[in-house]
Amino acid sequence: MIFPTIHSNGTSPEMLRRGYEDARVAVGKALEALEKIEFNARDYYPQGPGAWGTAAAEQSDRYQLLLRVKDDLEKLEMHIQDMIDAREAQKR
Repeated sequence: MIFPTIHSNGTSPEMLRRGYEDARVAVGKALEALEKIEFNARDYYPQGPGAWGTAAAEQSDRYQLLLRVKDDLEKLEMHIQDMIDAREAQKR
């Protein structure tokens, strides 16, 4: 993963960190919404014996993708926060 570089010609550190934080929180809400879906085999059995297993695997894949995105956003956010903290420590 390539992390942004904090420098005088770039986006402000706080704006960058806040942007990644907002995105991470939004993905967290998407995960919560996905968890609340009434996901039940009874909605798939008319399609045949393999439908439920396929649907369950697809649902799991969607969840795992969102987890990965959330994790990446958190890493970016923490990297930026670490850079902010280091700049503040240098000023002291």
